[in-house]
Amino acid sequence: MTKHEQAFIGIVPSFDEGNNIPAGGDVKRIYLRHEYTNLLAEIGAIPLVLNPGMPLGTIIELCSGIVISGGEDIEPHLYDEKPIPSTRFNEPEERFHWETELIEACDKSNVPIFGICYGMQRLNVHYGGTLIQDIPAHMPDNIGHDKTVHEVTFSDEFLSMSGKHMVASRHHQAIKTLATGFDVVATAPDGIIEAVTGYGHFGMQWHPESDSTGIHVYKAFVDHCMNFK
Repeated sequence: MTKHEQAFIGIVPSFDEGNNIPAGGDVKRIYLRHEYTNLLAEIGAIPLVLNPGMPLGTIIELCSGIVISGGEDIEPHLYDEKPIPSTRFNEPEERFHWETELIEACDKSNVPIFGICYGMQRLNVHYGGTLIQDIPAHMPDNIGHDKTVHEVTFSDEFLSMSGKHMVASRHHQAIKTLATGFDVVATAPDGIIEAVTGYGHFGMQWHPESDSTGIHVYKAFVDHCMNFK
């Protein structure tokens, strides 16, 4: 069975060098919340947890689409900025550099990517954008985005969604300078960018797999991937 007959969706996990998961010694780990795989399986897709040990050619051949999951902060020097004091643990650069190769491979083969939270920020940085390193530090009057629920408003249809929705939010960073080639399709009441499209990819700042929007947006993404191919 090929990716043209069934939707195999590759998921980029988080990387850890002992900051989040006490590893003991020089042990590196990858990890992923079950919500990602559970929801994709629920809508009939086959979720595959990816890792750098998999040849890029094999990933592209197997996967109809890629989900870049959430993660920790991106090293500021990777978008030409210096870190501010409230920057938290950074995602290991090994993940960042592997994702660079993965995104480039997807672009060459027209494989759609769905970036979630860190994943949306990662897409923005890949194509030349920058990030707000800490929303509370830069926007003291923000509505609250870390471990909360808030409203988002769509300016255009996005993966079957439009209008206004309440979403599960757990981030302290956001897009600052939008990368050339991307369009904003959803925002929070305080102006924080919540969803973007560009280069055939989709980015979402909240975690749809953790709220009622997930079943709709993930199915729409999988359908898009299958129809696109």
